[in-house]
Amino acid sequence: MKNISRMLSLCCSLFLTLASVSSCQNEDTELTGNEEQDPNQNILTATIIDGLYENWSKGDAVMLFHNGGTVPAETQENGITSNLSASIEGNVTDANPLYGVYPAENAVSSNNESVTVAVPAVQTAGNNEYDLKAVVSVSRTVSNSLDFYTVCGGIKLKFQMSGITKIELESVDGYALSGTAKIKWDEQGKPVTDNVGNAHSIITFNASDETGFTPGKDYYISTLPCDVYGGYRLSIYKDGLVAHYFSVHQTVERADYITPDGLVESELEFDDPDAPLVEEERPELDAQTNALLHQYQKSPTEENKQALLNQMGIRYDKVVARKKAKLRELEREAKHQSLVDEMQEIVDEMVENRDIRLEQQFLRLIDPRVDDNPNDAWMVLRGASAPNAYIGYAPVTNAEYAAFKTDFVYDAGKENYPVVNITIAEATAYCDWLTTQDNVHIYRLPTDEEWILGAGHMPKDVSMNADHVESGLTAVDAYNQTTGACGGIDFWGNCWEWTTSTYTDGQYIIKGGSWDSSRDDCRSEKSDVVRIGTPGYSNVGFRAVRKEFIGMRERSCREEQILFNP
Repeated sequence: MKNISRMLSLCCSLFLTLASVSSCQNEDTELTGNEEQDPNQNILTATIIDGLYENWSKGDAVMLFHNGGTVPAETQENGITSNLSASIEGNVTDANPLYGVYPAENAVSSNNESVTVAVPAVQTAGNNEYDLKAVVSVSRTVSNSLDFYTVCGGIKLKFQMSGITKIELESVDGYALSGTAKIKWDEQGKPVTDNVGNAHSIITFNASDETGFTPGKDYYISTLPCDVYGGYRLSIYKDGLVAHYFSVHQTVERADYITPDGLVESELEFDDPDAPLVEEERPELDAQTNALLHQYQKSPTEENKQALLNQMGIRYDKVVARKKAKLRELEREAKHQSLVDEMQEIVDEMVENRDIRLEQQFLRLIDPRVDDNPNDAWMVLRGASAPNAYIGYAPVTNAEYAAFKTDFVYDAGKENYPVVNITIAEATAYCDWLTTQDNVHIYRLPTDEEWILGAGHMPKDVSMNADHVESGLTAVDAYNQTTGACGGIDFWGNCWEWTTSTYTDGQYIIKGGSWDSSRDDCRSEKSDVVRIGTPGYSNVGFRAVRKEFIGMRERSCREEQILFNP
């Protein structure tokens, strides 16, 4: 961020026309209409303390507020100093201060405590790289000295590519970037935004002509001070197309202009403006994250871990910001409230579980294991707290379950369909049976956390058997074109899957959705769908987790458990 501050001395001749005592007598000072005013008392020195202005042009309009009325004034010269001539009535006191607003057309109203100004939601870059009508400065005085402070901060942009004609800046949290702002003054005499009416969370910034913004030139979008830590979106228009860029962890302060963090023009993806905003689900690791990962792997210190986690947090929050932007889009355009509610639920879940998700991603990234047999039915469960954990490539099928329970009957031709109508106890018994058949591994049902690690985040456009695209169950490999984070298949849709995790009421959490579930219910992170473990369900199956024995003691304990709890 660069704080752009310029000092401007403005000498103003303000001729006070004072009425007689009978018509306008101030409580603090007694005046008569025949008094001659001391010229030295009538000259106000006005100084612009900060902002983008470099100088005045003759005829610039300034609006003065005093005693409940407005007094238009104009600059009399070009340059950094100028004279203002105007007339006001009454005395300037703390209870009745004098306000100034520039540009005059941005002035709205005032009272003894505040002045209200307008910051426009549509701005056009002029020769000064910003919209003169959007950079609002205000002053308040009870003496013969006017100090003008800018109301705005904003964002500073510089593009090397040509042809960019418009930029939209959006607060993805819906915070006000522009509107009619009531301005008060703090203890240091600086303006602060009290509240905003007619608020806009989107500002449109246009080039001055059809050729677009000049490459390599700084431009400034003016906004009200705003906490954009949760994210903002830049929609960049070029040649009839638009690219979206998201940034997080920044704040717009008064008189400061932030710059987008990590904007790389070559990485911008331009698309049709009418195309829906699709959230990135599994973005590839960027160069910085990869570098920090290698640094941690080479030297796993706490400092290097924190640096990697911080970078991962930025990337995670950018995904959240993208989803917030989609939420705002749905709030404006969606015909059904259910769509808004679903996206709100997604955003809330991501915000609530941020730390958990980041820890899972971190453990997955640093897991050094390589699948020693990628063609078998078990996939490395990277990030799992259990050592050497693997997860089943697919849900357990009818044929696999029948090998355990010889009297189990299923429809002909459905050998590769997921087994359903299985209770928690029956699913556990199947896992225990696998353990007895294997001298090297233990088998069990996954926890909610392990299932999520195996599945990863559900891709936005995943092809799956959900939302009644099929009339019932399909084979586990019918939709195998989309794989989970571990490389397994059929995590989403077809049938729910048991986990050993329980909800607050003791019921078991099931994961992944089924053929008759909405796509939203299939999301990996959705962990509030539960079932009682004692009955079986026609749309609930399971997959297993495999881990290696750790020493003979654990093996003996496990065999003992199976022996006494068949």
